[in-house]
Amino acid sequence: MHPMRMTWAVGLSLLLGVAPAWAQQATPDASVPPKPVPGAEVPSEPGPRTGWRFVGLPLVNFNSDEGFGYGLRVLLVDVGDGRQKPYRYSVVAQFFQTTRGVGAHRLLTDAPDFLGSGWRVGLDLSLLNDRFTPYYGIAGASGYDADFNTCDDRDALDMSPDVCPGNAEFRGLRYYSYEQRTVPSVVLNTRRSVKGPWQVALGYRFRLTRVRTRYDADDQGQSRHSRLEEDARLGLLTGLEGGPRADTFRTAELMAGLLWDSRDNEPAPVRGMFHELALRGAAGATGSAFDYWGTTLNLRFYHPVVSERLVAALRLMGDVMGGDVPFFLLNSFGGVEWRDGWGGIGGVFTGRGILKNRVQGEVKALVNGELRWLFLSASPFNQKVDLTAVAFLDAGQSWADLDFRGDGLARYAGGGGLRIAWADNFIVRLDYGISPSDDTSGFYLDFNHLF
Repeated sequence: MHPMRMTWAVGLSLLLGVAPAWAQQATPDASVPPKPVPGAEVPSEPGPRTGWRFVGLPLVNFNSDEGFGYGLRVLLVDVGDGRQKPYRYSVVAQFFQTTRGVGAHRLLTDAPDFLGSGWRVGLDLSLLNDRFTPYYGIAGASGYDADFNTCDDRDALDMSPDVCPGNAEFRGLRYYSYEQRTVPSVVLNTRRSVKGPWQVALGYRFRLTRVRTRYDADDQGQSRHSRLEEDARLGLLTGLEGGPRADTFRTAELMAGLLWDSRDNEPAPVRGMFHELALRGAAGATGSAFDYWGTTLNLRFYHPVVSERLVAALRLMGDVMGGDVPFFLLNSFGGVEWRDGWGGIGGVFTGRGILKNRVQGEVKALVNGELRWLFLSASPFNQKVDLTAVAFLDAGQSWADLDFRGDGLARYAGGGGLRIAWADNFIVRLDYGISPSDDTSGFYLDFNHLF
């Protein structure tokens, strides 16, 4: 199972394997074993845990784009005879919903050494819903004006959804959004080590994505065109032409990648690198209704500064797409770790403080830099807890296509945050970012490092 945001699978598997050992550890005063008592039975050392384990935990998060999130994650793990690391098989079931209409319901399986073949095989079956997917336009032609979709008197919109008292610039509460449901998203990923830190990856991704461009009265939808419909009428969006509509689109991609992974600790690296070059392609032969291709380059660097308590981390990502790219994929990246539902540049997974999906196009570039300072380590109840302060800078740019026509669109943001790590692997992330580009900001409570 490749690393997942908003997932506790790593922490739970660690809990399953390590928590019993914590309970059995001796205190510092008892670190020297006592002398045996003549005639007394000498207790045997406890063996590793084996077989299947079951754990369920609630999910809670928040971010400024999607609201308060709540749900449940259930983990079923087979640790085999105790020698398979991190486990032999795992099954994860998740129900997750937010107060702003985002749903991510997933069933994931992971086999780190599938049938002893050396291949790590993961399957992700998801039902995704984003009732208010943001759309601000493509690359340099996009724009954002808060007055266009802001109304302080929401009750007035029940009578006339196109008119807001006191705001003559108002174009509709849903001017910058449309509804998107992916039912289902099916992702099969396989990965295998070939030599040292080198790995190869193969995969397949299938989606049925339903799009609705206009909202009804219950969602306070306007009667005039949204920003998405305006671009559709201009012929700028593949798969969407004409006026208001609801339709289902089928995409199916084959994926292949080459990876280098030398990180010392995958959830919270102190040193090492993770690099990936990934290719993807869709055509009628793969089951897709659109013919397109994409290439992703993902470079990550981790290095201690002065001491291992201060770590500099850098992520550089570039993504290029071509062909008949459907409009709802213009914000996506490729690669084995990118998940459907994460959105594009801007938001909790890419640009903190930048509006979700603010930057999109067939060509995208993303930079994330962090300085992570581990300022406090403690062991309450004999459990290791680390507190890390983070300063970050996020920036992204997009162009409409490979011709790099126009100036493109660039946005940047900076801020700080806190990481609360339990046993080095289970990490709670709190970030606050500010983007002077659009005069926007965002707060994010989530899990795991951004990268």
